[in-house]
Amino acid sequence: MRIGFAGVAHSHPFSDARNARTLGVAELAVWDPDDHSRRADFVQAWQAITHPSLAALLDWEPDVVIVTPRPQRVAAVVSAVLDRGVACFLNKVPAADAAGLAALDAAVGDRYGRFLTCSVLRFAPGIRALAAELAGAEPIAAHLSVRHGIDAFTTAARRWQDDPADGGGTAVSMGLHAWEMLDTVLGREATPLGGVTSRIAGSATISENVVALHAVAGGGVPVSVDIVGAGIGECYEVAVHIESGIRRVSLEQPGELGYLDCLRAVLAMAEGAPTPVPWPRSRAVVRTTLAAAQLVRTGD
Repeated sequence: MRIGFAGVAHSHPFSDARNARTLGVAELAVWDPDDHSRRADFVQAWQAITHPSLAALLDWEPDVVIVTPRPQRVAAVVSAVLDRGVACFLNKVPAADAAGLAALDAAVGDRYGRFLTCSVLRFAPGIRALAAELAGAEPIAAHLSVRHGIDAFTTAARRWQDDPADGGGTAVSMGLHAWEMLDTVLGREATPLGGVTSRIAGSATISENVVALHAVAGGGVPVSVDIVGAGIGECYEVAVHIESGIRRVSLEQPGELGYLDCLRAVLAMAEGAPTPVPWPRSRAVVRTTLAAAQLVRTGD
């Protein structure tokens, strides 16, 4: 098995490479035209082959390409990978704004049989167990909470992630996790209705530290979402009310977050399995994420 990494713009490719080694993948290669220092760190950590261009990476004939460049490159990279008929996993953030989503949608087109993009939390064992537990039950209300420190995103090297006009900022990069969990456990698209943002006094963020939203999911189910970019570490929680009680899950430990199971699904797709999440479903999650961010920032 050969895995090509098109971009190492944030932490996920490093996690993917570590898990690839855990699963016995020996051949890794990388291309990244923007983050030279991170690319060098990646090569050193995982003994990956460096390629000078995306075309050269694809000429290496990978079985799957994990796409994690900066958002403005995403659509072109995905299109190039799919043009070669290679399985493609696009790490979050797939699009930072509506124009980026439209470009990605055009790049994928009807070729999504071997294309996957999602939060790793979709594959978290606790989230999948909750989804199975709720199967057949009628939800009354749902609450989701995401907490993830953003200090790393406010450094000079990664400031782009905190910029709403580049990487999307907290409401997008962290908010995507909330909407992905909601889609996984309820299987219903949500419509954001309103919310607020705030910054912690003295914070270096140029986006926001806190987002509080309310929305409605299919069937009129009220949904509340809290996104907190503060402190260190990360925690994800889902609570769903049904008539007989409340069903909850909380994820705090790295091994609970779904990284390994997500990569297993990616490798299965590389071996010919259909995509575990069709693009129309993932597109709806991204659309909700972007709509929610725009709503709380502008009121529109």
